[in-house]
Amino acid sequence: MKKLVVVFLASIIVTVVLGGCSSNSVVDDSEWNTAKKTGKFEIQVTSAELIDNNLNTDVGHETLKLAVQAKNISKEAVPIGSGDFYLKDEDGKKYTFTGSESSLGDVVKAGKTIEGYGYYSIPKESKKMMIVYNPFQSTDQLKWEMTVPGKK
Repeated sequence: MKKLVVVFLASIIVTVVLGGCSSNSVVDDSEWNTAKKTGKFEIQVTSAELIDNNLNTDVGHETLKLAVQAKNISKEAVPIGSGDFYLKDEDGKKYTFTGSESSLGDVVKAGKTIEGYGYYSIPKESKKMMIVYNPFQSTDQLKWEMTVPGKK
């Protein structure tokens, strides 16, 4: 009987501990972590999380931080930056990059990879978003569907 009680209590503790390890950056039903290609870049959004941002003064909004990795698959140096990405909600409203010191942005040499972040002010009630890569003066466009972390 004692062994049964010990096993039961151990299973409850494991369940509670594993449940407490969940994070706002884990998104199970989204495609954001899928690498996609244009003629110039292979791009992957490697993480998405809601963060505290005292600089975000938009009333009723919160800051979504996206980590992006982009490999230049062309034969020439090509620019890429957080401004090449925007978010679109289920109603079609766009949310553009809000800026930060640790933002993604540089001219990437052929064969090289860049990593960085994009910060977006989105409404607190947002649950689903589309991440769109659409560089300035280009017809290239990539899209990823995502559920906002912690908003299932």
